[in-house]
Amino acid sequence: MTPIPLDQLGFGWRSHKSAMWWLGLLYRQPNQVHEKLEQMPRMAAAKLGFSLYWHNLPYLILLCIIVRFTIFSVLGVKPTSDNPHLLFHISNIALGVALGIVGGIAFGIIVGIAFGIALGMVGGIVGGIARGITFGIAGGIAKDIAGGIAKDIAGGIALGIAGGIAFGIAFGIPLGIAGGIAKDIAGGIALGIAVGITGGIALRIARGIIFGIAFGIALVIALDIAFGIAGGIAGGIALMISIPRLYYLPLHLILTWPRPRTRLYWLHPAAWDEMCSVPYFGLHRLLVLFAEAKPQEGVAEIERLIDTYPVQKGQALHAKTTLIAREASQTNDLSRLADVAAKLPSGDKGFLAQTEEVKGWIAEVSALQTRLDIINRPAFREPTAELLVKEIENFRHRIAGLREPLATEFRATATQWLAIAERQLDEARRGSTRELTPQVFRAGDPVDREQEAFVPRYAVIGELEQQIMLSAGCPGIVLYGRRRMGKSTILRNLTDFLPTNVTPVVVPMQRPEMFTSVASLTGFVSRELRAQLDGASGGDAEVSDLTGLFQTLKTVNDRLESGDKRLLLGVDEYETIDKKIGDGIFPLDLLDTIRESIQSHRHITWVFAGSHEITELEHAAWTSYLVSARTIETPFFTPAETRLLLTDPVKHSTLWRNNPDKRPRFDAAFWGEGGIDRIQHEAGGWPHLVQLIAETIVDLINNEEQVVAVTPELMEQALDKAVVRGQNVLYELMRRESFLPGEWEYLSAFRKTETQPPPDDENVAASIRRRLLVEENDGQWRLRVPLMARWLRVRG
Repeated sequence: MTPIPLDQLGFGWRSHKSAMWWLGLLYRQPNQVHEKLEQMPRMAAAKLGFSLYWHNLPYLILLCIIVRFTIFSVLGVKPTSDNPHLLFHISNIALGVALGIVGGIAFGIIVGIAFGIALGMVGGIVGGIARGITFGIAGGIAKDIAGGIAKDIAGGIALGIAGGIAFGIAFGIPLGIAGGIAKDIAGGIALGIAVGITGGIALRIARGIIFGIAFGIALVIALDIAFGIAGGIAGGIALMISIPRLYYLPLHLILTWPRPRTRLYWLHPAAWDEMCSVPYFGLHRLLVLFAEAKPQEGVAEIERLIDTYPVQKGQALHAKTTLIAREASQTNDLSRLADVAAKLPSGDKGFLAQTEEVKGWIAEVSALQTRLDIINRPAFREPTAELLVKEIENFRHRIAGLREPLATEFRATATQWLAIAERQLDEARRGSTRELTPQVFRAGDPVDREQEAFVPRYAVIGELEQQIMLSAGCPGIVLYGRRRMGKSTILRNLTDFLPTNVTPVVVPMQRPEMFTSVASLTGFVSRELRAQLDGASGGDAEVSDLTGLFQTLKTVNDRLESGDKRLLLGVDEYETIDKKIGDGIFPLDLLDTIRESIQSHRHITWVFAGSHEITELEHAAWTSYLVSARTIETPFFTPAETRLLLTDPVKHSTLWRNNPDKRPRFDAAFWGEGGIDRIQHEAGGWPHLVQLIAETIVDLINNEEQVVAVTPELMEQALDKAVVRGQNVLYELMRRESFLPGEWEYLSAFRKTETQPPPDDENVAASIRRRLLVEENDGQWRLRVPLMARWLRVRG
């Protein structure tokens, strides 16, 4: 409903409903009422107090009538002090409680509102409840102990009424006045009933009982010892119950035990009363079920308790953690687990102090699943799937020793993850069995030796090592090879093939950071050097010019020299630098800086890898800047290298380091009689084309259920299919690089003839020789790669 504002309350029916609404809000959320009262004049607030009292009075009278009717009519208790039954004593106490509460509530409302302090009102109300309990219990107990202080039931009732009213006046008025003057809610509480609300529960109980006993001693003088002690003990118990609102506990137990009643959550005091000062243990169970039944409302309620209800925050955090764990258990995509776990709350105490560690464990599981997702070859999926299963099993063992709810919830969750991981492992194993041979060959980007067929180019690596380890330092290296010869693969797989005191660092010029500007290039190279060489840095500031780059190189070189180490700095596709110089993005000063570094930093070896001879570069005098640089040419595969690639393609992968027997291998017979030599011949030893033919053969075999080895027919089929798959690379090598007039016309003539005399144009002849496309025999030229001739006939 929309209530009438406080300052407009009257005595009509609508005002009566609004008054009841405001009284309910006053009890549950007094701070909101306090804000309204502060805006009202003092006299208007006092008038409002009497208005609310009169609106509430019929219900107070009705409460008294119901209590009396229940005791004397329904229960049949006779109003005589000679009644020896326990029921009489209970009824005597209950009636005193009810009437004391009536008086306390009434005076709490009037006095608290009159002085404009909401907590004063609440103090009066709660104090009235406490005093009603105190004097009802005390009146009943003292009647038995003293045996004659009050001669009949009316005496017990009078004590309850008098106690409630007296203490409503005695504590409600000072509390309201003190709160109104000080404008301090905490002060009002301290002066009133909340003696121990800021301390622990134990301290609150102790203070309540001490207060009650002290008060009881004072009553001894006015009444008698029996009633004083009984009243004191009862007062302590009453304060202990009423201040933290422990009288809600029966309702809490009804709603949460033995089974939480989700539909009735909104009846729970935590949902509507913000003044409960003790945590409701077991509330998290109700919150979890409520959130699972009504996700949006439940999650919002948990967040509200965390944000605005400090006393119930622990239970809300417990519920939130439980829900996150159950969300993780329902996640079929294990790669998303890290995102789910990121929502786990953390803190310094209890289970919250352990959630960061749990996030780290879950991140490991998520990373392994991500790695498994990007592997599409069963031979590589199986070992990764095994690692994932092992990691989840370890997680289950570790989580069991943590606090609740982490231990129980995440152990159950890990069981769900394990089922998913084991299913993936089974699928990977079935895939390995179903596929006749593992597909590890790949014609494309630089080879990843962990997952793809790789053969070390020992001839090239040996030359690199010799130059790098020169005592006086290497004057730079130009690593030259035609396109798709494997230069980038060599550079990016040097680790473990060079001496241990040599650190390779490769910077690819294809990355935007390398060619956008001088600042981006110098910054990227400096960061790579600092990241790869532990401890070496060019300063904390970001490098953005050639001076900063040179200083970084000097710092790195000094550290290398002190540790007797060396560094290989590979610049892949270095022709990009020449193009950017021509575009005006890089200055020639860049080459001056590189030349000076080569001459000065003897523990750093610059390696420039490219598919063009240095004399082909147009925009700078590269031979002048690299006048002393050694050129190392990347050759074709030798027959031995092709054989090693085709028979033991993943020899250098670490995935099978602990299970070498499971490493994919190919018997020479698999490739058919003379099959390895045939592949070497058809590809001309061109590394990319060797991989292309092998990849195509394996795919064809896997598509044929009855074929387990290469037949002559399958070899021909594979070669025809390879020229289709390799359309782009063959077009680049044959057509796109034919820049000179008449060059493509000469090459395309090989469609109709296997041999022809060399071209008349010496420049065309020199270009074709440099591109390694032909071989000469008896004065006649033929294409040195039969697969290129096949491409010309089929697609060229």
